[in-house]
Amino acid sequence: MNWRAALVRPELSVLAAVAVAATGIAIVTVSTPAQAAGVTATSCSPSPTPTPTPTHTPTPTPTPTATPTATPTATPTSTPATPAAVAIVPLAASATCPPAKPVQGVSISVFPLSGRTVGVAYPITVNFTHDVAHKQLAEENMRVYVNGKLSSGAWMWQSNSSAMFRQKGFWPGHATIKVAFTLKGVDLYESKQFRYLGRSSTTRTYILHTSRAFVAKVDAVTDRMKIFIDGHLVKKFPVSLGKKGFETRSGIKTVMEKYPSRHMSSILAGITDPNDQYDLTAPWAVRITWSGEFVHGAPWAAGRIGKWNGSHGCTNLLANDAKWFYDNSLLGDPIITTGTKRPMESNNSVGGPFNIAWSTWLAHSKLKGHWPVVK
Repeated sequence: MNWRAALVRPELSVLAAVAVAATGIAIVTVSTPAQAAGVTATSCSPSPTPTPTPTHTPTPTPTPTATPTATPTATPTSTPATPAAVAIVPLAASATCPPAKPVQGVSISVFPLSGRTVGVAYPITVNFTHDVAHKQLAEENMRVYVNGKLSSGAWMWQSNSSAMFRQKGFWPGHATIKVAFTLKGVDLYESKQFRYLGRSSTTRTYILHTSRAFVAKVDAVTDRMKIFIDGHLVKKFPVSLGKKGFETRSGIKTVMEKYPSRHMSSILAGITDPNDQYDLTAPWAVRITWSGEFVHGAPWAAGRIGKWNGSHGCTNLLANDAKWFYDNSLLGDPIITTGTKRPMESNNSVGGPFNIAWSTWLAHSKLKGHWPVVK
């Protein structure tokens, strides 16, 4: 019997025990590799290794008695050696569970504020207080319902800590939009030092309402603005848009701020050309881009309104028409301009994200408009 093989290959241990019995060597403990390691595939805690109980005790072979010879000298009696004991000691188990990482809480802020009533082109934005690595898990716990039904829209990640929700088109008018946030305890990020989970405050219901579906359509070719409410044409106004070099942007914008009057000057606009200097107070001014486009009254431009474009980018209206627009428009109402060669930027208005192609929007979403079934 190869004893080294018996030690390396535990399946030979039984044969080894029999052979040991024949040679007077005693086995103290025999362990399998799994027992010696003290771990299993499903546990990181060592398990105690049982010591096998021998099934039988081998009978020692009697030592034969020496036969005296004819030589008169007596033969000394030799004392048999004590059988050597071979002990196989189990390997010490070293696998242990890693210590749990400390937990950091993550909060969210949502815009517009819950309970607000807005126009149909106001997306919902969620900002996290920490980067989110598990974005799909986050999306699954931010379900959006429109009038009680799951929305076909999608969350688009603008950064690792900010997501925005919209549908392919505008919200419906007279609607209730609900976001069911269930982010409490959800694993959002893990660093070398911490795990980042949603705080208790991240599980709550968010409610947004839309007013009537108000849509303003501006045509730079015909110099006309048409107002539709719930799909019906209700007003038609003459306008004057931006002249060459100061073209009005074509695309989707939204009502963002409203002022009964607004001081406007070429200095504030950063215009240095001496031929384009102005310093005016515009009545009934409604901001529609961050960069400074307004829909406002322009009594000094009455001669060109409805005939040709001559502003520095704003949409000019007659004073009475501007007041109607001011009185009847709401934050989040869309203004859609067509007919110019200057495109609207997606980040230049509250409604700017509606200028992003739907396919591009979905490419930045994990669920892509398909909510998993709740089990």
